[in-house]
Amino acid sequence: MKNEPHIAVLLMAAGASKRMDGIKQLMPWKDSNFLLETIKTVQKTNLRVIQVVLGANAEIITTQCGFKDVNIITNPNWNNGLGNSIAYGVKVILKEKNTIDGILICLVDQPLLTHEYLQSITDAFKKNPTKIIATNYGNRAGVPALFPKLLFKKLSELEGDFGAKDILNNPQNAIIQLEAGNQIIDIDTKEEYNQLLNQTKK
Repeated sequence: MKNEPHIAVLLMAAGASKRMDGIKQLMPWKDSNFLLETIKTVQKTNLRVIQVVLGANAEIITTQCGFKDVNIITNPNWNNGLGNSIAYGVKVILKEKNTIDGILICLVDQPLLTHEYLQSITDAFKKNPTKIIATNYGNRAGVPALFPKLLFKKLSELEGDFGAKDILNNPQNAIIQLEAGNQIIDIDTKEEYNQLLNQTKK
């Protein structure tokens, strides 16, 4: 039987959420907040190496969340953008876990994501371990996305506010895109957050 690929999760939660009028990671959601509920979702999959990248408000977030069964990475240069935080997290993973075959990048501001969808990404990766397994956003690929080992170096060199978009949408990179429906809604503003609450009450 072929060995299962070793996959690490990189949960991005380092941003300052300036448009949210509050700390996005701690916005009330379900039984707790955005960050803890996203961690719960990931933990319902078969993935056990979970790295949470913090930056802005890291001390407050850590104190309020009381993390269990996840590793916390605090990027001192989080204000250099999402790309910088991804690169920082990837470097830590590779230093601590040199047997990793794939890295699944998720965002803290997609609260409708389900563990079934994340599991479908990992299942597709098991069949296609040299390809990116990404989420279809219509005219582009996005996260959640699982990156194979051959792209780790590029991930570790990212900078700026655009995350891994250049890697995801480079036609030279082999990629499979999955459909997530309304699960890929990003919550970036207080208005979007209020809309989310109103929709889920119905």
